[in-house]
Amino acid sequence: MKLCTFEVATPLGPARRVGVRTPAGIVDAAAARSALLERRLAPAAAQRVGEAQVPPDMIALIGSGGDTMAWVAEAVEHVLAGGAESTGGGRRTRYGEAEVRLLAPVPRPAGLANFSVWPEHSVTAAAKGFHVTPNAPDARVKPYWKGNPDSVAGPGAVLEFPPYANSLDVECELVCIVGTGGKNLDRDQAGRAIAGYSILNDASAREIQLIEKKAGRGPSKGKDFDGGNVMGPWLVTPDEVGDVRSLRVSLHINGEEVSAADTLGMVWDFAEMLSYLSLGQTVHPGQVISGGCYPRGSALDLDRTLDPGDEVELRVSKLGALRCRIGSRPASAPYRL
Repeated sequence: MKLCTFEVATPLGPARRVGVRTPAGIVDAAAARSALLERRLAPAAAQRVGEAQVPPDMIALIGSGGDTMAWVAEAVEHVLAGGAESTGGGRRTRYGEAEVRLLAPVPRPAGLANFSVWPEHSVTAAAKGFHVTPNAPDARVKPYWKGNPDSVAGPGAVLEFPPYANSLDVECELVCIVGTGGKNLDRDQAGRAIAGYSILNDASAREIQLIEKKAGRGPSKGKDFDGGNVMGPWLVTPDEVGDVRSLRVSLHINGEEVSAADTLGMVWDFAEMLSYLSLGQTVHPGQVISGGCYPRGSALDLDRTLDPGDEVELRVSKLGALRCRIGSRPASAPYRL
């Protein structure tokens, strides 16, 4: 399934819901479950039970485990087979994609952990002065840096310049999103704890990032600014993705494909990364784990500059396309390096 978090307008303001993308539109998962249960329960009871089985919040949904995804699939099938267009309480069960605003699948993750599993990208960055050591398949220590979960934005976002940046870069990254989570997970347990996969645009302010890396720390402000992690559009469940190391990732600028790679080049898979992350700490539902930028998956790697107004699209086979736009430079920056 392709899950999403979306907003719809209501008389009381925007309402945030969890949906399933289908050929017939976005199905509201919790509303669909309630509508199905109304065949044997009163509407109020059906809503209570339906939202307990299929919560309308993504982290609550993917963290529930058990039969939750089967209940979602059953409810979606009911709606697509001609079930009710709305619940007894008046909540719609299906929307056209143009009627909703897609948010990041997990609008506020439990955490962001950014690994680097593409050695060639690290080699390119090091050659440009970024002091990065490529990771190896047999490395027992798997370094990662912690991103800012409050910086996540949804599909179609405009990347705004932080006050210390003269330019912005993007990085095309494949991520997993943790479902049930856990602590001290072995590889098999970690694989079962993954709820699905998505696309992340890890924006970077390269000038300050270069200074930070030379100081032996970072990245910090080089990647830590509002809206700097654009994610989506979907959380695609493992059964639909299949082998994560058989995908194609590509970067498109203003409609032109400028680079591509196969995920077979990843030195660690997501089960390895999650297992390592869980050593000594509980990993909670909604944690996002990135494998980092693929080779030539950024403007830095391509020796080019992104300009205000450029349209950037990150594609991953089976996961879809994530679009964003480079914003305008501020007329006067309050902070200079």
